[in-house]
Amino acid sequence: MNYLAHALLAEPYAHSLIGNIAGDLVKGPLAKHDLHPRVADGVRRHRRVDSLTDSHNSYLALKGRFPQGQRRYAGLVLDVLFDHYLVRHWQRYSHWSRDAFLDGTYRILNDNPLLLPAPLAAVSSRWVDADWLRVYDTREGVAAVLARLSQRLSRPVDLVALLQMTDESDAEFERGFLEVFTDVQRAISC
Repeated sequence: MNYLAHALLAEPYAHSLIGNIAGDLVKGPLAKHDLHPRVADGVRRHRRVDSLTDSHNSYLALKGRFPQGQRRYAGLVLDVLFDHYLVRHWQRYSHWSRDAFLDGTYRILNDNPLLLPAPLAAVSSRWVDADWLRVYDTREGVAAVLARLSQRLSRPVDLVALLQMTDESDAEFERGFLEVFTDVQRAISC
């Protein structure tokens, strides 16, 4: 799951949302970070979502559809692609309109600078100004996210080419997303 899914899977309060969004940016043991305890809970929730996703049979099957030498990067493609599928099925998983949810998310990030972990604080205003959570609406937006991710990898990998490999099997990847997201949402709601 990527940022949009983690934001939606957060508990319905600001601290949780911030921690869930910051989860990929906060590295290592939480004790070494100066986080509000409820933000730390959000980071833990983010990590639980990642663990549930990464071990889900449908997710593993989708990763297996990528070439052997590229499966290490398949998770990056799937995480971003899953946010695209979440946009397609938004009303199935949320009682909020997506616009209201995104506006509320941006408001929370803007209105709570002291709660933001340092790595999130460093990028938050740029992300909000760029309306970064709406980019998942289109495959072009997904490709743009993956192109930026490709530039940050230590080894050159064309993540956009890996995304294009999913085009022929889009319905299968979408079904896999629906299975994974439904199960993960149910598991963290218990």
